[in-house]
Amino acid sequence: MVVKKLFSRIVLLAIFRLSTMPAAAQPGSTPASTEITVVGVGTILANDLGAARDQAIEDAMRKAVQQALGTYVKSETLVENFQLVDDRILAWSAGYVKKYDILTEGKAPMDSYEVKMRATVNLSELRNDDGALAALLERENPRVMVMIAEQNIGETNRFYYFEVDLTAAETAIIDVFRNKGFEVVDQAQAKENQQRDVILSALEGNSKAAAAIAAAQHAELIVTGKAVAKVATGVKILETSGMKSCQANITARLISADDAKIIATASANAPQAHIDEVTGGTLAIQKAAKKCADELVAKITAATQQKFYNQTTVNLRVQGYQDYRELQKFAEILKYYMRGVKSVFQRSTAGGYANLDVKIIGSAQQLARELANKNLAPFKVQVTNATANRVDVKITNVSATTPAPADTAGAQ
Repeated sequence: MVVKKLFSRIVLLAIFRLSTMPAAAQPGSTPASTEITVVGVGTILANDLGAARDQAIEDAMRKAVQQALGTYVKSETLVENFQLVDDRILAWSAGYVKKYDILTEGKAPMDSYEVKMRATVNLSELRNDDGALAALLERENPRVMVMIAEQNIGETNRFYYFEVDLTAAETAIIDVFRNKGFEVVDQAQAKENQQRDVILSALEGNSKAAAAIAAAQHAELIVTGKAVAKVATGVKILETSGMKSCQANITARLISADDAKIIATASANAPQAHIDEVTGGTLAIQKAAKKCADELVAKITAATQQKFYNQTTVNLRVQGYQDYRELQKFAEILKYYMRGVKSVFQRSTAGGYANLDVKIIGSAQQLARELANKNLAPFKVQVTNATANRVDVKITNVSATTPAPADTAGAQ
């Protein structure tokens, strides 16, 4: 009986301990945070150890976030799109570091200052922002459909387009887009499902008809246009040798399936000498189509980069500053000591509040986290509210009240 009671107590104690222990991470799951040890380096200029130390701390936090991103989140996003990750995530490193402990620090060779840091990185926030960036990249790698009418030398049949699987121009353009990493949607299904008049209307320049065809095939973009080849006359050298001088011209438009807007246009021409004019016309069309496709891809890439690097304006509402000079000093610190901030403009001041337009590459939430975690001495910053387009902060000039303690325990 005593043994049975003792066994029951042991079982109950074990159950209690298991119930009070934190839940273990499931195999393969990502923890909410992680500790990473890194070394940051700053350059000593004009014997300013304080500035070099701050630079080393920032460098260490950046390395910790980069390591966490590559280890626990989407390493392919970091590798394939490093410049985007650099501007949209790594520029806000302090916002992802929950806390840090400086293990060792001091002057190093080559006029540098080193800080060895153990940083706790918030993986939840990092995953959210990396996921948003990955989704943005996915949306900007759209599926493309290509429909190009073609009139080769001697061809007059208006319905020739429906008699071939792919025209020479379509084949050349599809090859360029695929080689650039675009997913190309087969247009054969559209030929079967759409009325001929609708397709011909799209090929002749009707953007709404083209957009409807693309949307029906789940493509985000569609390239439409026309390629024409003819024999050039008056080329005496070729005429005496029996060769034909074939010339091809192509015009194309890139249309969005969402709103039927023309995103880009391109045109090209190319010559081709050949003894057979039909073969020469085909080769000339292929050469012109490739040039046209290269131009369209370049324009898509430029438009995408502009979209990625468009600066977002966040309204920063500031309170707690003592006078105009102190407000200006805070604005300068934002501009020069926060990598993600591109420019700061003062919009208005009234009733103890100042409205600043802060242009960033990123989101208001990233700005808010950075302000809450980054050392912006001599100012202590308290984030009081954050929305999609606005961040409210209260600042205190620590140097104007009490001497600031040395930063040896890490971020607060």
